[in-house]
Amino acid sequence: MNLILFICINALMAAGLVTTYVYLKKLKNLIGYHLGMNISMTISTVSALSLGPLWAFQFHHHSSWITMIVTLAAMTIGMLFGALVDYQTVVTGISSGIMAGLMGPMIIMHSFDPIPLLCFTLFLFFFSLIMLCTSVKV
Repeated sequence: MNLILFICINALMAAGLVTTYVYLKKLKNLIGYHLGMNISMTISTVSALSLGPLWAFQFHHHSSWITMIVTLAAMTIGMLFGALVDYQTVVTGISSGIMAGLMGPMIIMHSFDPIPLLCFTLFLFFFSLIMLCTSVKV
């Protein structure tokens, strides 16, 4: 993968996460306990399952480091989004980030045709962001 494309996709994903966080922070009074747990679990899982394959595809010779970095990133994302509600959702976001962070890079590393799978995980990432933003108002 071209390094410029890799950087652009990471920047787009980071912008999506920041925009979603800011939007949900404005509506945090409308977020109940169950929705908060679903938000923290979904965002940490889908972040790990999209960042892991993306980074593992770009740096496939450094699988151990990629797994550790993606796991820490997913834990942090789950913690930040879980902090919108309460401490229990923080724990839920961290634990789902750990599980998905350990699995994410393996998806691409054990695939014979990684490009369609990578595109699919990126689609799921952005679809989940849109779904989470619209779920608060419904």
